[in-house]
Amino acid sequence: MGLFRESKNNSLIKKANKLFQKKKYDETLECYDIILESDSKYIKAWYGKGVVLEKLKRYSEALEAYNTALKIDPKYINAWHGKGFILQESGKYQEALKAYNTALKIDPKYINAWHGKGVVLQQFGEYEEALEIYNNILELNPRYADAWNSKGVVLQESGKYQEALEAYNTALKIDPKIVDAWYNKAIALKHFREYNEAINAYNHILELDPKYPDAWHNKGVMYGIIGEDKKAINCFNKELDLNPNNVKAFYNKGISLKYLHKPNEALKCFEEALKIDPDFEPAIKAKDKILASKS
Repeated sequence: MGLFRESKNNSLIKKANKLFQKKKYDETLECYDIILESDSKYIKAWYGKGVVLEKLKRYSEALEAYNTALKIDPKYINAWHGKGFILQESGKYQEALKAYNTALKIDPKYINAWHGKGVVLQQFGEYEEALEIYNNILELNPRYADAWNSKGVVLQESGKYQEALEAYNTALKIDPKIVDAWYNKAIALKHFREYNEAINAYNHILELDPKYPDAWHNKGVMYGIIGEDKKAINCFNKELDLNPNNVKAFYNKGISLKYLHKPNEALKCFEEALKIDPDFEPAIKAKDKILASKS
């Protein structure tokens, strides 16, 4: 590679990094593509492209980018980790585990790969082994927020809700922007019937990501539990704006309308739910009750 081209590529990498930090992912991709047009073996560009495609949830393209990086350098550890994550997100847990193990053969102290391995082991129900991995990570780096969150999930799956809640709180002290930790915390708070605190956790999520349908749904359910049905309906409407085919959103909206003594509107919601899933039994029963009360 000539010095001029190397200098130009380095400048483009710096530009791509800045654009990525600003979440301008399409422009970031353009930078990497310009580099790869002039040098198809520029491994940092292939890896960076994979990371951006991963953020955009274009997983098959991201996997292709990581695989290309690994053809250029089979020991490029970050690409093995990226590949593992994509396979994990695609539900290919056995292949993901192989990718993480390959990364750990290259560097046994590579914490990100250990974390990924722990997450995959959770999927296999290997909670004790996963917990041991997270504890080892946190001994090496007590400020690894994602490991605290994952540890919380394992504890919660094991029925240890108080310890799980403490783990989520630790994660959020380190990084208050971890959406998954807020979400998991809300689930734990629901277990303790701390519904208002759970709503607060969902509010934090929706500040970070206003287009998170599950957060709108669960927030609506919490409002329903505490009898705030108008607020619940508002949440279900927000969810339906994002996902118009959500059966449970129509059903729960119908339940709230029923509690507000609006049976006709409730009936419409149950009917909408049944258009999407004619076998959804809760909506069938709710619809039948309203019709029976009218006859």
